[in-house]
Amino acid sequence: MTCLLAGTYNITILTSDKVSKNVDALHDTTQQVHQGVGALQMKENMNRITKWLSAPDPSINHNEASKRHHDGTGLWFVHGGAFKEWKKQTRSFLWLHGIPGCGKTVLSSTIIEHLKQELTSQPLLYFYFDFNDGNKQSLDDLLRSLVDQICQARPDSQQSLERSWASHGEGSQQPSTDSLQSLLKSMLRGVGRVTILLDALDESKPRDELLAWLKSLFESTQIVCRLLITARREVDIESALQCWTHDEDRIPIQQDEVNKDISAYVKDKLRNGDELRRWRTRPDLQEEIEVKLTKQAGGM
Repeated sequence: MTCLLAGTYNITILTSDKVSKNVDALHDTTQQVHQGVGALQMKENMNRITKWLSAPDPSINHNEASKRHHDGTGLWFVHGGAFKEWKKQTRSFLWLHGIPGCGKTVLSSTIIEHLKQELTSQPLLYFYFDFNDGNKQSLDDLLRSLVDQICQARPDSQQSLERSWASHGEGSQQPSTDSLQSLLKSMLRGVGRVTILLDALDESKPRDELLAWLKSLFESTQIVCRLLITARREVDIESALQCWTHDEDRIPIQQDEVNKDISAYVKDKLRNGDELRRWRTRPDLQEEIEVKLTKQAGGM
């Protein structure tokens, strides 16, 4: 009788343990389901917010410019003293200016690719203004893109965007440019150091609004930002930037350096390109073509 009771007791304990384990397993499964549903809801909500933001994609311009880059060109700048000094500072500004066609946009893509290799722990934001794209010309377009890029680089900054979306009728209203400026500054304050590169500022409109924003961004004591822009030397741009930058912050793209890049490109095409294969037996003629093209390019 005693053995029978002991056996019954052991079976009861085993059954109880099994039930307890099943309950724990069910609890874990339920938690996982809740987490999965929550993550899915968050993703769907973020997709709605991203659609509402309608940020233009600068990677399209960047990829196109990168395709036009020839290996070895642009090194005169990325290895130069001005760029190295700019990178050392936590708050710094550079304006690269040059004549139309001197390769500013391709140089911008080269700089961005160089910075991608170095800036692994802080956001790198960029934007290409574009005469040919109506969604890449205004301050409003720029702000939307930068906000989107911060969210991609730092998911912890998404709460600011979510609050803005909620305050605009959960996406039923579009934010004003002033609202976007406030949102971006709030996000930048939360991410710490940030690097921003803006290409072809002269292709933006209206420029006075953009130039005023640049000044307020750089002079903000709450944002730690390095800025690098490229633009033609237009009167309004130069006049505005002279008010808050130094002479050493404004770097002309030297024709001699551009000519060296052009020469390297022409030389490679003459010696390795399929289009000019027939001239490879005439090194004297190759050299003449190289000299003529480089000279007549005039830094363009």
